[in-house]
Amino acid sequence: MKRILAFSSLLFLAACATTPPAPEPQPQPVVVLPAVPVKPARLIAPENLRRELNDLYKAPYSDTQAVDVVYVTNRLAIGDAAECGDSSFGVDRSTLASYGVCQISVPKRHGVGGFDVGPNRRADPHQYYHVLSQTSMDEGSFKALLESKKPTDVLVFVHGFNVKFQEAVLRSAQIAYDLKFQGPVVLFTWPAGASSGVFDSTLINRTYDANRKNAVDSIDRMAAFFRTLSSLDMTSHVIVHSMGHQVALPALAKAAPSIPAPFIGELILNAPDIPVRRFQELTPALKGLAERITVYCSYNDNAIAASETYNKNRRMGACENLPGVDVINVGEIDAPALGIGGLGHGYYASRPILTDIYQVLLGVEAERRLFIRKSEPNSTEDYYLRP
Repeated sequence: MKRILAFSSLLFLAACATTPPAPEPQPQPVVVLPAVPVKPARLIAPENLRRELNDLYKAPYSDTQAVDVVYVTNRLAIGDAAECGDSSFGVDRSTLASYGVCQISVPKRHGVGGFDVGPNRRADPHQYYHVLSQTSMDEGSFKALLESKKPTDVLVFVHGFNVKFQEAVLRSAQIAYDLKFQGPVVLFTWPAGASSGVFDSTLINRTYDANRKNAVDSIDRMAAFFRTLSSLDMTSHVIVHSMGHQVALPALAKAAPSIPAPFIGELILNAPDIPVRRFQELTPALKGLAERITVYCSYNDNAIAASETYNKNRRMGACENLPGVDVINVGEIDAPALGIGGLGHGYYASRPILTDIYQVLLGVEAERRLFIRKSEPNSTEDYYLRP
């Protein structure tokens, strides 16, 4: 038995010694397939447009944020400009222009169109507006500041009747924030507002007359301001409200002969408290300075109705169709209850108007914007903004 086992072992060893080893597996060649681009989910707009839009809005304005309001004013200085308040500049006119920057903290929880000022510096900054700082400058520094912001566009705001300095500054910050405007914001604030006396502040006609005179007397100063803007080789977008048209539009027309090319992209006119006939006279000059003119008006604007009664003429804020001007009736979105429940005049800073202006600034044609419908033939407006 032992011999048999030994013989078997020898046979096994011999077999192992003579059998060649199995070949090692050879690596298989790697087949490289051509790259297949990954397509995004179906989009309405081309991918490159989506990227460009998102790149355009680098500052999202989704949190509490400091907004620099650059101001130019011919109001008479009456106190410390660092306050950026009504104690800084009054309601009387100065022969000189003052320049500066008010840095405003805009709270993320503010209602669209609203600006509640904190009762003190410790008030919740996410609920209330706060003045963070102020810097005074001269005209040269003003120009240098805007030049340093190239190639961004400029947003210019001109307020209306009975607006004091602080309200003008805060309103500018609110509009810029709610529009998510990416460039510098410039406020031209002319001497509007009621005097500090209680008796005077209750006499609306006296305030209107005083403001109207200041508006006329501010035209030359604002014309010089527009000439300065046009010299910076930057595109400006101008938003005007109410009686501010009595300053801004004649000033633009006056500056026009010395401005060789359009420098305004969008000229946006809200509730223009200016005679229709005067607007028609100024329109050719305005068209030479702006790529597009948009007018927001309303049949239900009680302030404009009062102005028409007081001035004994039709006002552009009550709507009048003009060739080459987009006239949009917004009466359905800001109609006073029963026609008497409010002024129906402050719509320019509200959600519906800012939503439309956002699209205006992107260059979307009126008929293609959200909530726009065509008016009936032979109407006094081109479009309605739907509620």
